[in-house]
Amino acid sequence: MARVGRVTRLPRSEPDRARSLGEVEALAWLLDNSIPVPGTGRRFGIDAIIGFVPVLGDLVSGGLGLFVVWRATRMGLPRIAVARMLANSAIDFAVGSIPVLGDAFDLWFKANTRNLGIMRRYLERPDASTRNEWLVVAGLLASLAAVALLVGWLIVSLVAALVSLVS
Repeated sequence: MARVGRVTRLPRSEPDRARSLGEVEALAWLLDNSIPVPGTGRRFGIDAIIGFVPVLGDLVSGGLGLFVVWRATRMGLPRIAVARMLANSAIDFAVGSIPVLGDAFDLWFKANTRNLGIMRRYLERPDASTRNEWLVVAGLLASLAAVALLVGWLIVSLVAALVSLVS
């Protein structure tokens, strides 16, 4: 049986990598920073506008955000960096789905720009430590567990209160 060598992700050549990074930069700019707000120096992108369309807008912007993450996987970023990018996209999708509040959140959070920063960091220094990504992902998982426990406790407390009222 022939031994299979390490599988490398595409694109391997520098021109392909530069083209892929250019596509991601253009998409992140379009989604997060393409429209200036006159007189403020602030910018927002079409992600904030698309988000005003209930359900469909959030799905479209979430799908475009996942394209950025997919490109990162194809460019060979460490799995934990990709996990952090997925977490950014998931936060953007989950909070962005809340009417009005989510649209305001999209103006501030800019997940695609954050993900582009993670991608650039690992493309510029492929041997960089992934410790910060591990800490962020661990913190997010701990926060998620705390929220789940809190919701569970609230449900149990509510059911206990209802049972005591009925009895």
